[in-house]
Amino acid sequence: MAGEALLEALSGLAGHTLVLDEAQRAGSREAVALLRTLARAPGLRLAVLSRRAAPWEVLGRVLGEAELAFDPAEALQLGQAIAPELTAFEVERAHSLVRGWPLGLRLLLRAMRFGVRPEEAFYAHPEPAGLLAYLVPALPQEVLELACRASVLGEVGPEEAEWAEAVELLRPYAADLLLESVGGRLRFHPLVRSALMSRVAPEEARGLLSKAAERALARGEEVRAAGYLLEAGRLGHAADLLLRQGEAWLDRGFTYTVLALLERLPEPVRAARPALFFLHGEALRQAGRYAEAEAVYQQALRAGVERALLGLSRLYLDTVEPAKAQGYLLAARLRFPQAVERFWAENLLNAGRVQEAMALGLEGPRVWLRSGQPERALMEVRRAQEEGTARAPQNHREGTLLLALLEAIAGDAQAAFAAAQKGRREGEMLGSPFVVALAEARLGHALLAQNRWGEAELAYRRALSLSEGGPARLGVEPLGGLAALGHSWAFEAMVRQAREAGDAWVEAFMTLVVAQAHLRRGEAFTLPALAALEDPFLKALADHYPWKADPDGLLLRYPFLQNPTLFAPPPHRVRRLLWEAGHLPLPYHPGVCVRIRALGPLEVQVDHRPVRFRREKVRLLLGLLLVRGWSKEALLEALGVSDGEFRVLWSELLATLEPGRPPRAPGYFLRPYALVQVPELWVDLWQPDPGEGLPFEGLDHPELERFRSAWLHERLQAYRRSQLPAQWLQGLRLEPLDEELYARLLETELAQEARRLREEALRELEL
Repeated sequence: MAGEALLEALSGLAGHTLVLDEAQRAGSREAVALLRTLARAPGLRLAVLSRRAAPWEVLGRVLGEAELAFDPAEALQLGQAIAPELTAFEVERAHSLVRGWPLGLRLLLRAMRFGVRPEEAFYAHPEPAGLLAYLVPALPQEVLELACRASVLGEVGPEEAEWAEAVELLRPYAADLLLESVGGRLRFHPLVRSALMSRVAPEEARGLLSKAAERALARGEEVRAAGYLLEAGRLGHAADLLLRQGEAWLDRGFTYTVLALLERLPEPVRAARPALFFLHGEALRQAGRYAEAEAVYQQALRAGVERALLGLSRLYLDTVEPAKAQGYLLAARLRFPQAVERFWAENLLNAGRVQEAMALGLEGPRVWLRSGQPERALMEVRRAQEEGTARAPQNHREGTLLLALLEAIAGDAQAAFAAAQKGRREGEMLGSPFVVALAEARLGHALLAQNRWGEAELAYRRALSLSEGGPARLGVEPLGGLAALGHSWAFEAMVRQAREAGDAWVEAFMTLVVAQAHLRRGEAFTLPALAALEDPFLKALADHYPWKADPDGLLLRYPFLQNPTLFAPPPHRVRRLLWEAGHLPLPYHPGVCVRIRALGPLEVQVDHRPVRFRREKVRLLLGLLLVRGWSKEALLEALGVSDGEFRVLWSELLATLEPGRPPRAPGYFLRPYALVQVPELWVDLWQPDPGEGLPFEGLDHPELERFRSAWLHERLQAYRRSQLPAQWLQGLRLEPLDEELYARLLETELAQEARRLREEALRELEL
């Protein structure tokens, strides 16, 4: 009765959202029944926040940890809101470190804005009292005391004899304590651990930590032992363990663990062990914190650690800045000639001096790519795809990102898209903002190869934003991508940054990407001279631009140029050249492309230039052909013309779409009596997402009106089936009086725009 009375009282109120927090404390059938009753209130939305899904999952959609985690775009928005002075590169570093955890990201960004390093900030927990207020009431006293002692260790497992009984006692309370079960062990959340540890006496905590460190060392768990030693205050022991094992940990991908351990050591402890400066530089380099890494390497050099020369050399190999690497390599070569040999060869490759690099024995996919053998490089990378990510980030050498680039150049653009997305996920798992930013650029390349211009621009802009605060070379590919989409400022910036880095090959590569994209877009571009270019594939592309002819048979030598790839000429030029060479079994090819927009007024472009019809009935004829195929008799009747008049209309349409066609050559875009779906013909109505507007605006004919009605009905049905509010809005733009779409939109952030569209439509109807 009380629930019904509450429901009646709520029904008259405006829209509200009721949030039930810590709902696991009230989990019962009666509580679920009450919420089911409340859910019937028309203006009330319910949000149930619980550490357990049961029993609340019956009420509606369950959002798990993965869905609640911030994605990179949301992380950037949060960064702009609470720490606008941080670069996108730094925000992505924090996002990768906490893997999207919203509370952790918020804490990390707030600390970073005051100059705290991210790994230090990760340990800078808030006051524990607030968390204890949530934790303590749910636990019996015996369990609370046991949890406090166990929390000192961070995690406990049944294989540890002294903790086996404790594990079984704690397990039923795992949800209340936010414990994570990992391989049978119970792991405390860092914030919960901090809160519970505050109830343990310092002397007792140090004793527990020291014993735990000894047991961890005996089990061969040196990383865990180092953490225990630090917390126990045994700083010298922790530092010595880092000296012995730190580089091996970095090789296994424990970048942020090593950084966290190092940055918690006091400066005097590190200064007494100069080799720790080198280790610190290595960890910073792997984390993509290049400016800090250089400073720490220099500190190591001043302390007499000559291996820092190798670190500085590797740093600029990582960022593909051969001009900066050269001096350090020269110095390192005098002291470590064998270790430097491969670095020297890689730097030659990065500078575009491929033959010299190969003479030193360097080989592999990057060598094949830069020596004009992209297909060989692609085959090798496909065979050698690595599994797992328990390793150090490899930056531009990441196998998945190299695969994405090579697929875009010489393989399958859709496979390139998938590889770039996978590379982005790997970058986040590795905690490398460099890899994440480069993955976005490679995503842009995959989209550019498919002529998906708008999506490519978004990816390139994300990549450019993520590169801010990172090495300058990281901006070269997204800048080149934006230049390919017509932004002249980006081309100048790309060339400048490539030259500053000393990478002539990437300058030539991206310049040709820009040139080919302009050609496919039907825009003018003057290809500059590409000096000192050793890559025979890129040289051949430059020689053949703008593909007026193919005397050397480049399309047959590199067959991937016939498919949607980064360097592919426009399809109409490819097919014309193949036809001219006798490799396309057609009686005639017009050598042009045609784009037809039927949404809104009917518009036609031939070779990217708009055309006008001399007779209005030719436009009507084209509109009818877009609707369906016809017999000649039906077309004559639909147009209301004689046979002689029809021949004139048909001839004008043919001549407009295929200028220069020989008189007796059969049509390429037209056959009796329909349009032919060939690669060179693009029609918006044939696309999966054709855009907004109604077809054939301004053309009055019963056949077109029937098509328009059917098309509108079909699109509205598709928009109603969609789960995306943006598509509901597209549907409402088509039909502003659609009740279903309007009602849905009122529950979204697009409600204001929906009301505006509806009110505008009602005013026009004078209702």
